[in-house]
Order: sequence, then C-alpha cells, then structure tokens
Amino acid sequence: MTRGLTFSEAFWDSDIIGTYGWETLCRRMKEGRKVCTEVAHYLKDRAKAEADYSKALQNLARKADGKEETGVLGESWRNLKAQTERIASVHEEASSLFSSYMEEVTKFNEEQTRVKKQTEENVKKYIQSKKNEFQKTMSLKKTYEDKCKDFNNAEETLKTAKSSVTTKKNELEKAESKVNKAKDNRENADMAYRSSVDNLESTRSTWERETIQGCNQFEDLEVKRIEYLRDLLWRITNVDSTVCLNHDNCSESVRNILENCDVATDIQDFIENNKSGSKKPDPVLYENYYNGKALPPSRPPAGLPLALPKQAPARPPVKPPSPTRPPPRPNFRL
Repeated sequence: MTRGLTFSEAFWDSDIIGTYGWETLCRRMKEGRKVCTEVAHYLKDRAKAEADYSKALQNLARKADGKEETGVLGESWRNLKAQTERIASVHEEASSLFSSYMEEVTKFNEEQTRVKKQTEENVKKYIQSKKNEFQKTMSLKKTYEDKCKDFNNAEETLKTAKSSVTTKKNELEKAESKVNKAKDNRENADMAYRSSVDNLESTRSTWERETIQGCNQFEDLEVKRIEYLRDLLWRITNVDSTVCLNHDNCSESVRNILENCDVATDIQDFIENNKSGSKKPDPVLYENYYNGKALPPSRPPAGLPLALPKQAPARPPVKPPSPTRPPPRPNFRL
C-alpha cells in the first residue's frame, strides 16, 4: 500500500493566522463523534426491537396448545411451538448482545471525546496566542514605518533649512533637534518591532509544534475509530447471521418431521389410539304386546316415502245390547 499524506502534512494554511485546515480536522472529529452516537442509538433501538419480538414470540408459543392434534402432524405442530420458543430465546440473546455493544460504543465515544476536547483546546490556546502576537507585531511594524517616515521628513526639513539663506539659527537648531528625536523614535520603534517579530516566531514555532502533535493525535483517534466501528459493524452482522441460521435450523427441524407426515398413517394412528369397537348395534325388533313375538321392523326402500296406513272398511252400526244381557266380547284378529 502506497503511503499517503498524513494529517500533519495536509491541513495547513499559507496565511499565518489561517485556521481552515485545523477547523476541517475539528469538524471531522465532531462528525466521527456523531457517527458513534448514531451507532449507539441504533444498537439501543435494535436491542429493544429484538426484546419486543422475543416477548411476542414467547406469548405466541404459549397460546399454541397443540394437544388436540395426533400423529406426525401433531408432533410437527408441537415441534413448531417448541422451535418458536427457541427462536424467541435467540432474539432475546441478540437483544442482550446489542445492549452490551451499545454500552461498549458509548464508552469508546466518551473516551475519544475526552481526548479530542483536550487536544482541541490545547491547540486553540496556541492559535489564539499566535493571533495576538501577530496583531501586536503588525501594530509595531506600522509604528516603526511611521517613525521611519517621520525621520525622513525631519531630515528633509533640516536639509531644506540648511540650504536656505533666510533660515535663522534657532530654526536650524530646532530642525536638528527634531531629526535627533525622530531618529531616537525610529530606533526605539525598530527595536520594539524586531523584538515582537522574534516573539511572534517563538509563538509560531510553539504553535506549529503543538499543532503537529494535535494533528497526529487526531489522526490516531480517527484510525482507532474507523478500526473499532469496522469491527463492531462486523460483529453486529454476525449476530444477524447467527439469528438467521438459528431461524433456518428451527424451520428445518419442523420440516424434517413434516417429511414423515403421511395422511393415511395419521388416520390409522388416530384410529388405533381412539377406537371404541368394531361391532355395530343390533336392530331394534318390534315386540307385540299380546303374544310377545318380536318381528323385525318393516322399512320402505331407501329414498321412498313411508306409505300411509290403510283405513279399515266401514262397519254397520251395532245395536246397543239389552240391559239384561252382557255386552258381546270384542273379536280381535291378528
């Protein structure tokens, strides 16, 4: 792999008080913290979702009794209930893993945030010192330039006074005094300006050294963050793969039993375990009240309506017996 640029090589500004490069790195550190926070929120919500799903599956399995079905189909149905409970347990374990990952990434993010804040505040302090020293130096430079101009003007005035025949002695002395004073002011301004430049360079060197350390620290944090999140996301997907694999294994367990489910076999299994007997009840016979003989019931052919009983022929009216004779005995014929 070809070595690329590092943070300490790629985020500088040509302007001595420019901060765009450093602000870019600080923004990247802030974005990295936000990503870690988003991952933590994802894991928190994912753990809750897995826990809720596990609870729903457990309730679903409890409602499925499965006692009424018999044979291999009944075994399959009861195994499906058991496998549902197993899947619920798998999702409960996944919820626990996601919760532990959430706590882990939160601690990692907090530690990174602490180091980022410390590094950023340290470099920011030197940035401000460099800026203040630079502004002071620019102010002293202007003062020095103004004093140089004042000295040049005083010298020009003195030269003019010397060349003029009308210049009085006291005016000449006064002009010479102004030159001397302007010269002293120029030298003092020059010394202050030089001293400020030296201080600025010392401050700039310190800032540069601290900034390089800060860049290296930020790059080290970013490397650790990317490596950590890459590993964490890999572990998250491994949990998903494990859950899916367990789902499939549970389904395969039910399918293996269903492959042995034969309709005729299940019917015979029910018959053998629940049969009550093979002897049908005898027909109920007609029994005459007077002679005690039992006759089988006469049944019309299937599909035909029952025939109405024939009416007996009309008989002539019978005279009532005389009071002195007993009534005749009825003559019943079978």
